[in-house]
Amino acid sequence: MNKFEKAQKVLQELKSDGWLIVCSEDSDVNSRYLIGVESHARHYIYVAKDGKHKVLAVEMEAPMIERSLKSKGIDVDVMTYRSLKDLVSSLSSIINKPRIALNFGESILSAESTAYADYIRAGDYFSLKKLAPQTEFISAAPIIDNLRSVKSSEELNDLRNVCKATMEILDTVPNWVKVGMTENEIKAKIEYEYMKLGKPSFGTIVATGAHSADPHHNTSIKKIEQGVLLIDSGLQIEEMCSDITWTFWVGTHPTEDFIRAYHALYESKRVANKYFTDGTPNNMSAKKCREYLSEEGYDHEKLFFHGLGHSLGFEAHDIGGRISWKMPDNYKLKENMVYTNEPGLYWLGKWGIRLEDDIIIGKNECEQVTSVSKEPIQI
Repeated sequence: MNKFEKAQKVLQELKSDGWLIVCSEDSDVNSRYLIGVESHARHYIYVAKDGKHKVLAVEMEAPMIERSLKSKGIDVDVMTYRSLKDLVSSLSSIINKPRIALNFGESILSAESTAYADYIRAGDYFSLKKLAPQTEFISAAPIIDNLRSVKSSEELNDLRNVCKATMEILDTVPNWVKVGMTENEIKAKIEYEYMKLGKPSFGTIVATGAHSADPHHNTSIKKIEQGVLLIDSGLQIEEMCSDITWTFWVGTHPTEDFIRAYHALYESKRVANKYFTDGTPNNMSAKKCREYLSEEGYDHEKLFFHGLGHSLGFEAHDIGGRISWKMPDNYKLKENMVYTNEPGLYWLGKWGIRLEDDIIIGKNECEQVTSVSKEPIQI
C-alpha cells in the first residue's frame, strides 16, 4: 500500500472528501514526502477519498513530479497552470466539496499538540475559505500521524543504512579535528561528507568548551580549544534521517568530573532503553533515566533541562509525542516507531555532555541502531 492509498483509508474514516496540501518555496515538508521531489514553485497536492488524486503544478516542474510519482507506481493526474486565472479555476474545481483536510494544527498549546500538522500559511487558508465558502476544512493531523508515526519495514531499513553511514563519517573526526580550527570549519567538513551521500538532516551543531553547555548552540567562528567538544549532526538518505550526538575530549587528560558524568550518562541511556517498548508510556524511559542520574548524585532538574528524546524519521524531529518525564501517561509507544535517546548534563558557562543514539521501538525490547562510545573519545 503506497502513501496515497494509506491516506485514502484515513480519509474514509474521517468522512473527508480529500486532503489538500498547499506548498510554495518548500513551505510544507509533506509535499516532498508524498511526491518524492522538491517542487519549489507554488503547487497543490490533492489526495482524494475516491482515488482520483491530483497535483496542480507549474509547467516547468510538472514533468519531474510526474516522473517521480510514476517511478513509485502511483497513479496521479498531474495538471499544470500557466496563469493565476488557470490556477484559481483548476483549484476551485478540486476543492469545492463538502469536507477537505488541510495541514493546520487544531491543538498547538496543549499536551496533545498537533503542531506537527501546522504548515498551511494564513494567507493560503483564508484564500481557500474564500474560494470554497461552502467547504468544511478540517485538520489533517490524523492523516499525517497515521502515515508517518509508525515506520514501514522499508523505512526501518533506510534508517539502519543512514545511521551506519553517519557513524562511519563521525568515526573519522578524531583523525582531522585540530585545536585552532573553528566550529564552522568542522561543521563544513562533516556536512560536505554528508552531501556526498545525501544531505544533512539539520544544521550540524559543533560546540567547543562552554558552548557545549548550550544544547542548541549556533555553530560559530570560535576556535576549538582543549576540553569538551560536542557534535550533534544527522544525515538524510532516501526517506530517513539520522540524529546522533557524540561528545569528545580534546587533549590528553580528560578531567575526572567529565569522565564521571560521561559514564553516568552512558549508563542512564542503557537504563532508559529497557522502556523503549510497545505499549509503554512515553514518559517511563525518561523517568527511569532521571532516577538513575539522581542516584549518581546529579541534580537532573537543574542539569538536564530538555526531553530525553523525540521521534525521528522523514524529518529529524518527526511525528510522535516527545520522550519526556512530563508527558501524560496516555501517550504510549508503538512497535516500529523511531526515537532518539539523548540524555545530557550541562554546567552553564563551563561545559556540557550529550550522548545521543537512535532507537527502534520493539515489541519486548528496542533495537539500538547507533552506539556512542562507552568511553570518551579523545582527540
